[in-house]
Amino acid sequence: MEHETAKGTDIQNLKSGLSSLRELVVNNFGQELEYTFIKTVKTFTSGENKQLPNTTILYLQLENEKEFGYFQILFDDQSGKILNIQLQEVKQPIPNLTTFWIFGLLALSVFAFNIYMIIKVRKSNLRKKWQKYLAIILLNVPTIGWSAVGGLFFKLLNFQIMLGISFSMVGYLNTAWAFGIPLGSLYVFWKLKNGLYETSEEETEAVEYNTGESFS
Repeated sequence: MEHETAKGTDIQNLKSGLSSLRELVVNNFGQELEYTFIKTVKTFTSGENKQLPNTTILYLQLENEKEFGYFQILFDDQSGKILNIQLQEVKQPIPNLTTFWIFGLLALSVFAFNIYMIIKVRKSNLRKKWQKYLAIILLNVPTIGWSAVGGLFFKLLNFQIMLGISFSMVGYLNTAWAFGIPLGSLYVFWKLKNGLYETSEEETEAVEYNTGESFS
């Protein structure tokens, strides 16, 4: 009530609004609820941002045994007090995470394959190994993923540069696995298997042949 945005606010209307908010929550989710912190978003200056300057938005997930939703809470950074609270228009069934974790095994297999290829390149006698490392780390595209809420998704030009996978578990809406097709690792593997890369031994032999000298 001390914030400038609250000037002229009728206290009785405020109390009535809070009572209506509680009633809305109880009618939609019941009284036995669990709460999970999702994220905060800070606003330092107004500029073109519609949010108030020097405020923080807190996103809080609430859930009962069957469904979940979200609160959006606006804090004043100076006083630490709440300026506004809203129940978002999100009410969805709590997803079954069994398929999500099974899909995670597939994503981890891509990660393991990329690690295997990095080790294989490191132990080889190939020239310019750094090029192979970059291909393995960066060329993981397109992306296939599984969201706990939305299910399977596909992104054609989305690269997974963290050794081929990404993982998020921040509230049900932001819980997802994703992996990129390991094109870099597959290409390096194919060239290694078929002996198509130039090795340091071949370079030494070429120098010996051209100079007619032998290096020990």
